Amino acid sequence: MFDLFFSYVYQFLHRYLGVRRPLSQREKTLAWMFSLYDFNYTLSSIFLTVFLFRKNNDLLVPVLFYLTQFAVIVPAFWLGGHLSKRFGNLLSYQLGFAFSAMVFGATLIFRESAPDHPYLLGTLAGLGIGFYFLGEHSLTLEETSEKTRDYFLSLTTFFTSVFCIIAPQISGWLIVSFGSSPAPASTATHAGSGLLGYYLVFAIAFSLYLVLFFKSFQFQAKPTGKGFYFWKVLIFKSNGNWNRFMGVQFFLGLRNGVFWFLPGLLVYRVSHNEALVGAYSTFANLLGVLTSYGLSLWAKAENRRQGLWISSLLLGTAGVWLSIKVAYLTLFFYAVLAMVGGTWLQVVFGAFSFTILEKAREAKKHRIEYLAAREVPLAIGRIVSLICLYLGQFHFGESGLRVAILFLGFSHMGLFLFFPGSKMDEIHPRS
Repeated sequence: MFDLFFSYVYQFLHRYLGVRRPLSQREKTLAWMFSLYDFNYTLSSIFLTVFLFRKNNDLLVPVLFYLTQFAVIVPAFWLGGHLSKRFGNLLSYQLGFAFSAMVFGATLIFRESAPDHPYLLGTLAGLGIGFYFLGEHSLTLEETSEKTRDYFLSLTTFFTSVFCIIAPQISGWLIVSFGSSPAPASTATHAGSGLLGYYLVFAIAFSLYLVLFFKSFQFQAKPTGKGFYFWKVLIFKSNGNWNRFMGVQFFLGLRNGVFWFLPGLLVYRVSHNEALVGAYSTFANLLGVLTSYGLSLWAKAENRRQGLWISSLLLGTAGVWLSIKVAYLTLFFYAVLAMVGGTWLQVVFGAFSFTILEKAREAKKHRIEYLAAREVPLAIGRIVSLICLYLGQFHFGESGLRVAILFLGFSHMGLFLFFPGSKMDEIHPRS
């Protein structure tokens, strides 16, 4: 069914939008599988966070869930690297689907008591994300050719962008339509009241992950039989650009750890309306797509330094709004500034990161090790970010939450300690 649908979409792009570059059937299948995963994640992730929060209006539960998840992602990358070298990249990819499905299978089993198990759910989610993204990056390099890779990535980004716009709205509508009763701001929801919509969304997510899992068997594993030298890559000497890149990863993790889930959760805390949470996420994702399109017309290598500064300041200013007061107006301004700034930063930094990875020491020989190693400082930054949020919120109340938001909103500025202007100019793609 999905093969047929994406085949029609590809024919439409080919016929009416001037897309002429050919893709093999395997590349087309991989493109829609990547996009469907992103759709499924966007469909369910924010509402899983809300579901964990809404029982007792307790921010500690989602914090523990994400703290566990971020801590487990690195071991998942490490284990996935070993399995990929021994059994092929496909196994890590399949395990990503399997563990992601388990998150929602367990949630459907626990139902109202799911918020009592944040460590288990966080462990399953971390394993799913770690295994999946290692497999995705590896399969992209393995299954696509140099001639088609840029087009493959642009097509996948197009599908993902469209899906991520509509997915939160679908979830919010389903939850509200199938009986979610808004929780009073001062009291917990009654056990089992109006949760059918949540269970429907989680069942859809569970089913789609199983579809992707079984579909992945049409690919063939290609084991290399080589060793996985993770620690060797971590301690490489004379690897200056990569070492600076690892420092940047820490500061990006420091900012993204909390803001990965907090804005949507704050929308629910203000409104107690899942449809509004979905609409907010849809609006934010639409802004991201429009920003990406605008940057595609403007972004050039010589504009990277300027883009890095402007995007960083936009992200910091977004945090200032939320630190003043959490209300509809400040959440709106946060969405505008954060999505424009965050997308801009992602585009600029993405260009740096691919160049740095290509030029790293023994990169061709240890590509999987580098993909896994870069998750270490990212995870450490995310964990520190959540600890800051915990210390602020649970020891100093709302004022502590606002101070934590302000500090973490500007924390990514630390990347300039590792990529000052002179160092940026040293990083160029190989000719």
